[in-house]
Amino acid sequence: MDTEFPKVVEIVGPAGAGKTTLCHALEAHSARLRISNFPDVRKAAAAPFFVWNGLQIFPAIFSLARRNGRKMTRREFAWLSILNGWPAILQKELENDRIHLLDQGPIYLLTEAIEFGPEYLKGREALALRQTLYSRWANTLDMILWLDAPDADLLKRIREREKEHVVKDRTDEATVEFLACYRIAFERIISDLAARSGRLKILRFDTGQKSLDEMVSQLLFEFGLA
Repeated sequence: MDTEFPKVVEIVGPAGAGKTTLCHALEAHSARLRISNFPDVRKAAAAPFFVWNGLQIFPAIFSLARRNGRKMTRREFAWLSILNGWPAILQKELENDRIHLLDQGPIYLLTEAIEFGPEYLKGREALALRQTLYSRWANTLDMILWLDAPDADLLKRIREREKEHVVKDRTDEATVEFLACYRIAFERIISDLAARSGRLKILRFDTGQKSLDEMVSQLLFEFGLA
C-alpha cells in the first residue's frame, strides 16, 4: 500500500457540515478520486456479501441479544455486517491508483450501530466484537476529513436544503442537542481509531469559515494531486 498519500479517506461530520458537497467536488477534480459506497443490502448482487458476513457475526450478536433481551433491527445487523466485510473489499481495490472517498463510512456506521444502537453493544460483553471492528478499520482508513460548522450555520443548511432529515422539522433546541450528540459520538470513535493506528491522519475543517474551493485545493495537495 502507498504510504505517502492516502488511499482510503472518510469524510465525517454532523448533518449540514457539507460532507456530500465536498465528496462530489473532489471527485470532479480528478479521475483518481472516487466516491466508494458500502454494499447495498437491497441489491441482489450484494446478497453473498451479507450472507457471508452475517454468518460471521451472527453467533456473537445472538449471544449478546439473548442475554440482554433487546432484538437487533435488520438495519443494525446490516450495518455490522458491512463494518465486518467492507474493509476486505476496499483492500482489493487498493491495487489500482485511486483514492477512495467514503461519505457514509465506518465512523458513521459505528456511530449508528454502536453509539446509538442496542445498549449491550457498548458493554463489556461486546468488547471483543468492538475491538475486531475498530482494529479492522484502523488498519484500513488512511485519513479522516472531519467537517463541522457553528450550530447556526448547520441549522440554516438543514432547514433550507431539499434533502429530508430526521431533525429538519424539529425545534432549534432539539436540533442543537442532536448535533451535539453526534459530535460526542464522533469524538469517541475517532479517538479510538486513532489510538489503534500510528498512520491515521485527521484533518479538521470549519465549513463556516473555510470555502469549498479552499478545502479542495488543500486536499488535492494532501492527496498528491495538486
